[in-house]
Amino acid sequence: MTGVLGIHHVTAIASDPQKNLDFYVGLLGLRLVKRTVNFDDPETYHLYFGDEVGTPGSIMTFFPWPGARPGRQGTGQVAVTAFAVLPRALGFWVERLVRHGITFEGPTRQVISFKDHDGLMLQLVGHAGAEARPAWGEAPGIPREHAIHGFHGVTIWAEHGDDTERVLVDSLGFRPVSEHDTTRRFAVGDGGPGAIVDVRSVGGFVRGAGGAGTVHHVAWRVPDDAGQLGMRERVTQAGLEPTPVIDRNYFHSVYFREPGGVLFELATDPPGFAIDEPVGRLGERLMLPRQYEAHRAEIEAILPPIHLPVPPSAATLITSATGPEDVSGDALGFVHRYVPPAAGAELASSTTLLLLHGTGGDEEDLIPLGRALLPGAGLLSPRGKVLERGAPRFFRRIAEGVLDQEDLARRTEELAQFIEAAAKTYDLDLQGIVAVGFSNGANIAGSLLLRRPGLVRGAVLLSPMVPFEPDPLPDLTGTSVFIGAGRADSMAPSAQVEHLADLLRRAGAAVTVHWEPGGHAVTEGEVDAARRWLWQTVVERPQERRTPIAKEN
Repeated sequence: MTGVLGIHHVTAIASDPQKNLDFYVGLLGLRLVKRTVNFDDPETYHLYFGDEVGTPGSIMTFFPWPGARPGRQGTGQVAVTAFAVLPRALGFWVERLVRHGITFEGPTRQVISFKDHDGLMLQLVGHAGAEARPAWGEAPGIPREHAIHGFHGVTIWAEHGDDTERVLVDSLGFRPVSEHDTTRRFAVGDGGPGAIVDVRSVGGFVRGAGGAGTVHHVAWRVPDDAGQLGMRERVTQAGLEPTPVIDRNYFHSVYFREPGGVLFELATDPPGFAIDEPVGRLGERLMLPRQYEAHRAEIEAILPPIHLPVPPSAATLITSATGPEDVSGDALGFVHRYVPPAAGAELASSTTLLLLHGTGGDEEDLIPLGRALLPGAGLLSPRGKVLERGAPRFFRRIAEGVLDQEDLARRTEELAQFIEAAAKTYDLDLQGIVAVGFSNGANIAGSLLLRRPGLVRGAVLLSPMVPFEPDPLPDLTGTSVFIGAGRADSMAPSAQVEHLADLLRRAGAAVTVHWEPGGHAVTEGEVDAARRWLWQTVVERPQERRTPIAKEN
């Protein structure tokens, strides 16, 4: 019996669109082949990831709704989405997941299991048959031989799998191939990657609920419109009430819900993703369905800004800056997040805040602080590469309050190289970069000021210490520094803060010190004072060279 050809695409629900893009392009190395909108909700992105051209069987798509509530995996869902890689690539992916801090299980039986940032359950499956399928080989830091080769298969969780299995076999043309415990495997065609579906009967398990981190539907490949109509008729005869054919621009779709509750789609292979963009420029701009083109300005104003983790033009720079093993988020030497300046924020948008977290933070930790300090500014937030009992830091310390000077010097130079590479990659004005650091992050920012004078325009140092005392002092003329500190801070004592302020002033920096009565924390009073300082010192008078000013009390 002629049936479907395998998996066409899997569509899931995400929350933050930039995190979604960072994970699937940045970490997994898929290509963003199309950025468009949900045809039924044009104020929401529809992002498509896949191989070079979005070959059917490689396409993972998402509806990212900012602030979406988390879903719940359960029966009536595609619970697990598995990608295919070559067996020899599994070691590479273990190292990569470790480097990105992704918790995983395996490899067990050639399978690595993990979740994305929203909790969507994923697998990487090593299979020799993956080599017959195309892969996107241009992801920085992921050699083509280790790249993802489309889907391996999907796993459906069912209360009782019999009815679901009957649809797969009788209506879609799958055949049973194996059984293990409560899971039965079905396949079409050669039964290799992209042609496999597992049905796991989990009777008594909770019913799934849609939301971020869950699959919305799975689409099955049909070769063309005629084949789709034939399959639709077969589904109709099975009493499953399919929709009419719907034009999705890049394929034609028919939807129906199988008896177990999973939404199935029949999707045609043609016309493909290159009908409105050249292959070399896929995914670079927002593509709208014809019915929404007249409303482009309003739609673009509503959609949150997103960007590729690293522009394609930066591939050479990335390789030369940090070596081919690094990629996307860590392609410039650090796992990091970059948030472009907001459109319409003319003054603030010329400034980029370099956010440097304290011990135990990460690249997300100070994003809210950066937005509060200077709304509309660009944000560049790296994650420290040193681990202290599992907590990220920017450099080692010998004991609390005792800094490892050798490591501090080396890590400061690494950070400086990251800033220079990021400025080229994201087209940033070095004269507009202001470091914002808390605790450990403030200390490496202070070291950066003293070791690489002039690299950043200024700094906001919250709860800092004296990182080291250079001899001779650098020339910090034209550099402005805000220091926020607590009088009762035992980790960064007031004497240390006073010493640092004096050191920076003697080097020629214009220094403002703001005191709070509390301890080692970022307070609302500090944030308000730093916000005023940034506007007055950096934004409104960016070119003015300032002389040291009195302390603010």
